[in-house]
Amino acid sequence: MVFCLTLVSIFLTSLGGWSGVCGQESRLHPWIATAPGEFVRLIDRGNVAIATDDERIRQAGKSALTLFQFVVDYDFKLRHQTMGYDSEAMVWKVKMVAWMDRPKVRLTHTICLLSSFQPSSPWDSKLLRHEFDHVAISTDPRLDKFIKRALQMRRAWIAEFSQTAAPTEQDLRKSVYEKMVGEMKLIEQLVQCQYDHLDKETAQGLSDLQKRETFFRELYSAEGFARCKYPMDASTKMYVKDKLSSAASDKECQSHYLFLSP
Repeated sequence: MVFCLTLVSIFLTSLGGWSGVCGQESRLHPWIATAPGEFVRLIDRGNVAIATDDERIRQAGKSALTLFQFVVDYDFKLRHQTMGYDSEAMVWKVKMVAWMDRPKVRLTHTICLLSSFQPSSPWDSKLLRHEFDHVAISTDPRLDKFIKRALQMRRAWIAEFSQTAAPTEQDLRKSVYEKMVGEMKLIEQLVQCQYDHLDKETAQGLSDLQKRETFFRELYSAEGFARCKYPMDASTKMYVKDKLSSAASDKECQSHYLFLSP
């Protein structure tokens, strides 16, 4: 049997376990209107807001924070076969095959700054440019391609339901939703790993990146996925090697990060 469900949403917010947005969130922050052309594309692409939240930044032990947020709307299709009730384990087992159809991924960012951060030329400040390095990482066109492919792949698993009654359609849908949330969490962790890698290499923005072009190119290469321990089967490894590390992807990557050159 095939079930179809329309417009399910997965909502994820991240930075190191922080959720929600900064206090005093403002898309109309005065600095947004003064952004030079080199930043406008990223602001639009990443739906970037600038806000202040002294308490959150203090608790995080940082000078600033960039929070990213994924919202995924999708249809899904499901094929399933009930295997029966396992009386010994006291679970129903169902073979499941599900995939997303036309997922739509929306990404937003909130850059959180200290209220005391008032440079005369904010867009020339090392700190703000560092936070936009973060935004660039999560808006990388290679990541966008990878997310869409990952979400549309067919996934097969055996779902177990700890209940005496046979699983209902609602139970099956819940299992699919949990599976999809799990996939998005892996992607969220991948992006967070790349954020952490940037902070480590720059002492949280205090020092300049060495070999910037090489650093950013490596993020979504096979080596970058391996460093972040992202689980990949043979097909995914081939996709990363052939599609995300191609000459066309390299050129796209250079264009994406070009404006961030010192």
